[in-house]
Amino acid sequence: MIDGPSVEHDVWEYYKARSPGQIVVLGPDLFNGTHAQLAAARDQIGATFPMLLNGSLGIGNENLWNVVYGDRDNYAVINKQGIVRYNAFDHYAYGSRYHLNELRGCIDSLLTVTTGVDDGTLPHAFSLDASPNPARDAMALELANPGERSLPARVDVYDLAGRSVAVLWDGLASQGVTRMTWSGRGAGGASVAPGVYLVRARIGDTLLTKRVLRVR
Repeated sequence: MIDGPSVEHDVWEYYKARSPGQIVVLGPDLFNGTHAQLAAARDQIGATFPMLLNGSLGIGNENLWNVVYGDRDNYAVINKQGIVRYNAFDHYAYGSRYHLNELRGCIDSLLTVTTGVDDGTLPHAFSLDASPNPARDAMALELANPGERSLPARVDVYDLAGRSVAVLWDGLASQGVTRMTWSGRGAGGASVAPGVYLVRARIGDTLLTKRVLRVR
């Protein structure tokens, strides 16, 4: 459940806005609950993507139990030909299978990209985004520069007491989106304690702040 809001915002909403009609997110219920239970789960995580009943009954096209998803919470990418291109079950234990960078990397490799056309994907304003948020593992950050030239930029992580935790970027940020990752470790390499942190980005004369949550 804790990953559900990120799946909604950082996968489903993300690709609907950037690559409309090219991906479908499905959430099969592998515990074969009732309509009411599935509706309650959908409302709890705020899901607008389809959620499917009877994901493990082994009937018709809903036989997803052993084919893709394993025993429980898992993430897989299947291409249009029905071939599984990514399956977190093969690499991670239950409870630590949501890796947004890997999911997006696989999905991006399958998308149809149109070149030579202004598709409106350049940012229109300075912005700082972090996902997944909350995060147990690596967190992807995107710093948007809508200008026509590169600008000096620095991205730092602070705790709520204002102490510096890590420096994620210190250099030029070109036009478009500069991407970086925070592994949840401090400057010394040790994992930080669970809790709320502030990611602050200064790009040119603009200061941006994002609250992020690390969880176990």
